Amino acid sequence: MPDTGGKSHFVFVVMRKFLHSRPGFFVLALITGLLVGASTVALIEAITRLQDVVFTRFGSDKVFWLIDKSDWSIFLAPIFGGIVVGIILRNMPDNRFHGIADVMEASAMRAGRMDVRSGGIAALATWVSLGSGAPLGREGPAVHIGASLTAWLAEHLGLGRAQSIALLGCAAAAAVTASFNTPIAGVLFALEVIVGYYSLRVFTPVVVAAMGAVIVRRSVYGSGPEFTLPDYSIGSFWELLAFAALGLVAALVVQSFIYLVMAAQDTWAKTPVPRWMRPSIAGVLIGSIALYFPLSLGVGYEGTSLALNQNLTISLMLALLLAKLMGGALALGSGFAGGVFSPSLFMGAMLGGVWWFVVDTVMPLQASSQGVYSVVGMAAVASAMLGAPISTLLIVFELTVDYDLVIAVMLASAMASTCMQVLPYGSFFRWQLQRRGINLQIGRDQSLLRTRNIDEFVSDKYIVASSTDSLSELQDAMGAASHHYAIVNDEQGVFCGSVSASDIVNGRALVGQTALCEQVLNSATDVLPVSTSLLAAQQKFNDLDNRHCLPVTRTGEDGIEVVGVVYRDDVLFALYDLMREARSEEYGAK
Repeated sequence: MPDTGGKSHFVFVVMRKFLHSRPGFFVLALITGLLVGASTVALIEAITRLQDVVFTRFGSDKVFWLIDKSDWSIFLAPIFGGIVVGIILRNMPDNRFHGIADVMEASAMRAGRMDVRSGGIAALATWVSLGSGAPLGREGPAVHIGASLTAWLAEHLGLGRAQSIALLGCAAAAAVTASFNTPIAGVLFALEVIVGYYSLRVFTPVVVAAMGAVIVRRSVYGSGPEFTLPDYSIGSFWELLAFAALGLVAALVVQSFIYLVMAAQDTWAKTPVPRWMRPSIAGVLIGSIALYFPLSLGVGYEGTSLALNQNLTISLMLALLLAKLMGGALALGSGFAGGVFSPSLFMGAMLGGVWWFVVDTVMPLQASSQGVYSVVGMAAVASAMLGAPISTLLIVFELTVDYDLVIAVMLASAMASTCMQVLPYGSFFRWQLQRRGINLQIGRDQSLLRTRNIDEFVSDKYIVASSTDSLSELQDAMGAASHHYAIVNDEQGVFCGSVSASDIVNGRALVGQTALCEQVLNSATDVLPVSTSLLAAQQKFNDLDNRHCLPVTRTGEDGIEVVGVVYRDDVLFALYDLMREARSEEYGAK
């Protein structure tokens, strides 16, 4: 019989080798774009269908249906959705749903590797959360779902670090493109936020993936922009001052949103309420808000479109801004699945409308129309929330296809992002990472160094001595073993310090020829736990500038155990190799 198993293995090996090549990786990027684009469109459609059922929206206008809706479905939907989400949350390993911050962490610190299972669970939780009206966004979960898929592909294809990170960028670009119909912004978002640098080796496959997602998106929804606007223009160049101030206010709104989410999380942490019950309880509050302001529910594109087209009163926009601010913070703080992309657009459109009222009151003959300020506010809040001013600017431009407002949008986005840098949290995603002890603002290089531990550099080039041995005995033992470092134990066999060859020379010169080990011991606290990162090890050696070697310890059942030593030179060489690898990825060098 023919060996079909052998042929299948041969085909797999050939295909895998091809996908590792430069042309093959472009094919893989296109496949990624098509798959992630399809999964994003499927998520959008699934959420829409569930909302149709939950809110009895069949046959209603997709924009205006929520304006006057106030019934029991509005109140009960977030509660029942919270119950289901809580059950799903109970089965999550770390009791939370993942999003863009986790993709950023995977790119910067885990060589593009992610927990693949979390993507499927996040998709289910996002479908229930947004379908039942949680006031969050779908784009963040879509990026995470796509990144989980590409992480699975990278792992099974055996891709290296550089290609795995590039594939994460492809997933992010495809998800944003398919969600918004914004291929240019999708590419720049992937490079600006996920990958963290620009290079031709990454840029080209990310563009290919975005093009694949465009094919899927436009095959289903057509090529029109997400929001249709009248022809807007800036009334006076004096308004640039007002737009700059709007950027500053937008940053304050985002900081307030972060503090509200943090307050919700901290409040829940102090209560005895089980984590899985929190979404349903928060659903009561979200439903109560929605009874009065139903436009605050869900992704919020209905309210955003109405604000951009000047169909809402100023008082209603202010109320909706506060409702989304509170509802989104409650949802995220209690455990609903969703992102902050769409809520930032919603809050920005409302903030811009309110800010227009302030400007129009101060200089009524100079202010442009309210719709102009809603567009600019949308860009400013999104830029501050995401920490990505370039891609945010392009997202707003591609969403509205209005070139006349680019100057105002650029200025407000720049001011919002600059203000965020001097405030406690640079963006919502960076705040999420800081809550987990991860700070990407120190630079991706140092973040990369934190991902590698010293365990692979532990050496057995040492001898074991007793604290009562003489220095001459220890020197002879080092010479016989051709090692220059000793781990010293006391009479009970417990680790009590270390001695190097240079310590012996200095000790015999200062103390005398009959000196004992215990008289020249280095402190038993000058050690490196086996889980120490290369960056922390380097800092430890810098603090002990006369030491070229340190013991490596592990805490076991019997106390502190020495598992080996690490030499300064090995740490420095490893740091150099990692930095060279990072530069190779960034600049496309071999």
